[in-house]
Amino acid sequence: MDIIKIKKDIYEAIKNGEISKSVVEKLVRRDGALISKECELWDYKKTFEEDKDSYLKILKSIISFHNTFGGYMIFGVEEKVKDTSFILCGVEKNLIDQQKLRGQFDRYFNQRLDLTYEEILISSGTGKVLVGLLHIPKRDKKNHSVAAVIDGANTKNKIILAKDAVYIRKLDECKQVVTQADFEFLVSERNFNTEATTKQSRKKIIEHNLPDKNFICPDFIGRFEILQELWSWLSDDFQYTKVLAADGGKGKTSIAYEFCQLIIKSGTELFEQVIWLTAKKRQFKAAYNQYVRTPDTHYNDLESLLSEVCLRTGSLPDEVTDFTLQQLQRSAREGLSLIPSFVVIDDIDSNSPEEQKRIMEIARTISNSSSRILMTTRANNIYSSDSSILVPGLEGEEYKDLIDSLCGSLGLQRYNDKNINKLNAASEGSPLFTESILRLCKLGLSVDKAILDWSGKSGDTVREAALRKEVSELSSEAIKILLTISYIGSLSRSELHLYTDLENSEINESIEQLGNLFLISSIEFIEEEPRFESTSSISKLVLSIASDIVPNSEQYISRIREISEGLEANTKIHIPEVGAAIRQCNSLIKEERYDDARNTVLSLLRQPRYKENSDLYFMLAKTEYEDPNINDEVARKYFSEAFIKGQRKPAFFEMWYQTEVNHGTNIKILEVCDHALRSMGKFDTQWGERKAYASYNLAMSTENFENKIRYLVSCYENSSKLIKLSKKERWERFKELNIKVVDNIWNESINNGMYEVAGRAIINAVNGGDIRSANFNRIIEVSHFYADEKSVSDEAFRELRDFLEWAPKLVREGAISREALALKLDQSYRTMLASVRNKKIQVTA
Repeated sequence: MDIIKIKKDIYEAIKNGEISKSVVEKLVRRDGALISKECELWDYKKTFEEDKDSYLKILKSIISFHNTFGGYMIFGVEEKVKDTSFILCGVEKNLIDQQKLRGQFDRYFNQRLDLTYEEILISSGTGKVLVGLLHIPKRDKKNHSVAAVIDGANTKNKIILAKDAVYIRKLDECKQVVTQADFEFLVSERNFNTEATTKQSRKKIIEHNLPDKNFICPDFIGRFEILQELWSWLSDDFQYTKVLAADGGKGKTSIAYEFCQLIIKSGTELFEQVIWLTAKKRQFKAAYNQYVRTPDTHYNDLESLLSEVCLRTGSLPDEVTDFTLQQLQRSAREGLSLIPSFVVIDDIDSNSPEEQKRIMEIARTISNSSSRILMTTRANNIYSSDSSILVPGLEGEEYKDLIDSLCGSLGLQRYNDKNINKLNAASEGSPLFTESILRLCKLGLSVDKAILDWSGKSGDTVREAALRKEVSELSSEAIKILLTISYIGSLSRSELHLYTDLENSEINESIEQLGNLFLISSIEFIEEEPRFESTSSISKLVLSIASDIVPNSEQYISRIREISEGLEANTKIHIPEVGAAIRQCNSLIKEERYDDARNTVLSLLRQPRYKENSDLYFMLAKTEYEDPNINDEVARKYFSEAFIKGQRKPAFFEMWYQTEVNHGTNIKILEVCDHALRSMGKFDTQWGERKAYASYNLAMSTENFENKIRYLVSCYENSSKLIKLSKKERWERFKELNIKVVDNIWNESINNGMYEVAGRAIINAVNGGDIRSANFNRIIEVSHFYADEKSVSDEAFRELRDFLEWAPKLVREGAISREALALKLDQSYRTMLASVRNKKIQVTA
């Protein structure tokens, strides 16, 4: 019996809505028993009782099947031996009341599914039996996943259906969606037979204007329940706006940002773009190897907010300038209807209470079934409770994770549970307030003393007090550097010289002072030109006390603003014709008019003034990417050309990567990953993971020893970074990858007689935490070659000798006793000391 073929046949029956005898017969064996297997496509039930508990269980199964591949529930099947023997036992007539089942579904999910239930006579070993067959349709890709709108608890008060939780079918179980991979699966085609196809379905690329993650929240922690509620909200047919409300410092902006990233990474079909609009002063950011145009704020009142929405949904700048408020509102509403968008309006409370009311009211009128709007504001009485999510402080394990993260970044020792509980109570779980208290601890205060200083003061007051203490220790040049970075954003040494006119020696001393106090940090860009930035909270405070710490601060800020605007004008010139062409192309692509979109771009590229425009080449590549009738080789060509012309947008790299994964080579996939990481200016976990696996795949496919080792080392370096930045479940995956890399380097090096490479690889692995017994035995093995091998350098010999000197102690201090191994290492060390080569090295020294 071919189980793969049976699954394919059942899946086809699900898609076709088949509800007949033949469906069940596909699962009946020749002896009359059923296939001893439940899976993603079908589930067996003995009977059904019309009580609350039974309805909740069946509803959970139905929604899990619906969100996955669709499926069948077959009633009248008894499980004789768990997971091993299933037989037909039959059901009584009219087992399930379809009307009542639909009503229960409507109650818990606020909608109905096209469920079909039939009772069918099936032949079994003992004669004919009546079997109930319930068909559950597969959710259309264009529809959002379905989640319960209320909690469903059984008679023992145990939650069976959790409000806002999304469930999918995994093998024979109903599982809650919890990982990024789960969310990406939800919005995919969900074709059960994808493993049979060679070409992957293209992931939807969502355009966005999100600021740098490090500016918002470098290390996002917890908040899964709120993210889950927001995901569920996307399927609400009656509510198109939502408010994240909390006191300052609770992390509402970070949650909004993380949810935007979830939408972008999932590739959902719901939205074409994510629009981030904030009333906060935005920092100048060099996201790529150039200056990026970033205004101080996107909006400061209702009119400027609507103007931004209009400009990002198809309106031309000249039009918007002359619009009245009513025209702005109408244009924004029409634009959001034409271009499905997820809009974040951040920091509404920066406006007056009256202006906040206007913004919230208008947000409700311009949002629609195509576009949603998420707003963030401090807790107040302006919004209604049914459209808002109150953001609490962190608690429990999430708060402990926050403390661990902050202690790591501030260079503090880890705290015990008693002190963590004190910090949690004092800060009310606020990430920003917690950081403020810990900065006081960084100045030498105990936890109790830092909390005492905090007590009776507002968070802003305490943060300001801590900052003033730190600033008092700085030189005037360092204060000037700090103010410049706080206002402009991330800057290199050469840029700091341009803004401040300070000498390189003064800049270097200032950077050292600021780094020692953790007021700025270095970010990776290129090795020759590191960049420096501060956190948003420190930047905000520095700017608030600028007049107290820098003489004539207003004049100084005005000067650096002029420099910034001048540099920006030289590096980013707005070309209305290009913007109009791109908006037109996006509309044509949406209508699947690919030839017209292509001709729109080409008509501009034929003109000399536009022939080097990277945005037009990206648009051409995007058109080929979206057109299913175009060979991917054409798209790959245009992506490469767009990169050469200077294109560096995140969406560009994402489309290029997806194209290369489908039809490119391993070397080209690695090349795209390299370009993306360099352009971002710092290590990005998603691209770092892609590069690690691309390097590994390339290493496994090449025969050249040097290239193989180079790619394996690249994989190890990226995977090691990911280990430091990842949580446990992902950390373990990257650790396993590193083990595979080390094993491959060892085997390849030994087989090719490259003993120095083999030895150094194992020493690095042990230093990195890979203290498997196999590695120590490898060191013992390779030490015999080191003693008299001419191809091994004296430096490598000394390195291995020193390693063998302390390795036995490391082995003995481990959690598991390995005394025999330690003794073997001791013997190898003595052997190396006694070797002729060692004596020669000592004489030379």
